[in-house]
Amino acid sequence: MLNKPDEGSDKADLGEKAYRLLYREIIRCKILPGQDITEAQMCEKYELSRSPVRRALALLAHDGLITPVPRLGFHVSDISLVSIRQTFEMRASLEGLAARACVGRVDIDKLRDLNTRYVEGAHAGEHGMLDVHNEIHREVYAATNNPILEKVLKQLLDQSNRIAYFVVKVGGQGHASSDVNIDEHEALFTVLEKSDAEEAALRFQSHVRESERLVIDALLKSRYFSDLPIRINNSEY
Repeated sequence: MLNKPDEGSDKADLGEKAYRLLYREIIRCKILPGQDITEAQMCEKYELSRSPVRRALALLAHDGLITPVPRLGFHVSDISLVSIRQTFEMRASLEGLAARACVGRVDIDKLRDLNTRYVEGAHAGEHGMLDVHNEIHREVYAATNNPILEKVLKQLLDQSNRIAYFVVKVGGQGHASSDVNIDEHEALFTVLEKSDAEEAALRFQSHVRESERLVIDALLKSRYFSDLPIRINNSEY
């Protein structure tokens, strides 16, 4: 006797697919920070049915990427200088922890291969190089053998990407492809190779903090900065 299709499983799968699609659109700022959205809008725009979209929106709300607004729909989480600083502060701290944990475990040759691909691809103007860059960091996260730390760092990396996309979206000068160089990550690999856990932690923290500095400088120089729905407290920056 043939088993009947599991309709509940099919619906969950469709909801997961809808979630991944909308998650990616938010991270890449195709759905903008501060935008108000509704279930009906998402169904129409992405040609999805209501049930998967409803599930996807619930998951996105759980992630903190959107906030339910009673009787109106959802508000896509804003990006502010405060949230930028908090994101990079957390990421720097946890990447330091990850660097300590992955010493002696991570495949340095694979990291170098990814870095070469990233640099050469960026200089050639190839698409998808941000994904290659992210894979370098995800290899480090995976090598910690700490699934909780890995999950949180992946979420923070996605948030960092969302900030980078936002900077470009509002007219800021992002990290130019021509500025990408092999040494940017090679310095991290060298210290991992030396098996100096403390120095590795400091190097990774410094790497993330430098990314934060570049992002904030680009945002402040944006030609649209004065019109953005973000606030800056000069005493805190």
